[in-house]
Amino acid sequence: MRILLTNDDGVLSPVLHRTAAALAREHDVAIAAPALDQSGKSHSFTHGEGRLLTYGLDASLPWPLYRVDGTPSDCVKFAVSHLLKDNPPDLVLSGPNLGENAGVSAVYSGTVAAAREGALWGLPSLAVSLSETSDAHLRFALDWLLALLRDPSLLPARGALWNINFPGCAPEAVAGARFTPMSTVMFRDRYEETATEHALPGYQLLGHKPAEDFTTGSDDEMLARGYITVAPLQVSQTDHAALARLKTLEGNLDAVTSLSASGSVSAYPISDFVP
Repeated sequence: MRILLTNDDGVLSPVLHRTAAALAREHDVAIAAPALDQSGKSHSFTHGEGRLLTYGLDASLPWPLYRVDGTPSDCVKFAVSHLLKDNPPDLVLSGPNLGENAGVSAVYSGTVAAAREGALWGLPSLAVSLSETSDAHLRFALDWLLALLRDPSLLPARGALWNINFPGCAPEAVAGARFTPMSTVMFRDRYEETATEHALPGYQLLGHKPAEDFTTGSDDEMLARGYITVAPLQVSQTDHAALARLKTLEGNLDAVTSLSASGSVSAYPISDFVP
């Protein structure tokens, strides 16, 4: 299998290179990863007047490696549509990330966004994150991933995204692995006033997800119980229940549209607002 490997921790991450070495034992690997740490950048990408720069690194490596001056989603978009277009990947693997990305963390995560970008291009995509980052935890995760990739029945379909998180317990204490829904428990965020080394004032974001609010069987809850969680996510964010209910109100939408078209709503001409 040809695997496009990326992350949001940056191209110099030793975890990225250990992962490439492990995958390369059984697969054809290509790396396209951010030049710098892009954690928490979600699905932002370079567009408009922005320009991407890319550099091939270390020709002595047994796999192609590209440093991309952009975000994780930039890396996947650029690799699939340009860098690897003549030999496209069969699967995108983003991570392993240092830190969990379960539940609503997936919304903010650059790791998950890179896998989502792969899914948008019609590729099976995996986002992988570790709650603990010791050598033993990484070795366990890499062995688990290699075993997963050997079983075609346990791989996402084309255009599908799986968000995989490993628990923080010792590998020998892992309770198992489960397919789970994504938790929607929000962080309890707060900002603490701080000062930089140059005495400039600022605020630092701190927070946690309250475990007492976790829904039984969700990825947050199962991860806390020592399970590897595999949350199948979808690219579409359509709320189908709400859509079915709102379809009955399309006449009201038409009325709003007609009122707007008549020009009777605004008391001010557009020229007052447009320079």
